[in-house]
Amino acid sequence: MKIVVACGSGVATSTVIASKIKELLDKNDLKGNIVQCTLHEVDSHVKGATLIVSSMPNLVVKDVPVVVAFPYITGIGVEELNETILAILKEAQD
Repeated sequence: MKIVVACGSGVATSTVIASKIKELLDKNDLKGNIVQCTLHEVDSHVKGATLIVSSMPNLVVKDVPVVVAFPYITGIGVEELNETILAILKEAQD
């Protein structure tokens, strides 16, 4: 499965988010290809994506679920975000 992680610059914030997602995948014995990009590059990475994780709340992509990764930055609501991500990924596997 392909997980696109997008932030303003495609570097700092997306690296933190990608690291948290990798930990989540490893902990749950899931495999995925994590792709980091800027918000402006999301459209070029959407094809084949299972999930998009964004640092910005206003990102909308047709036919691909988008979750906002603020909890990975603030530390508040991480468990709920992890549950949401896992539910999306497990549904995609079925």
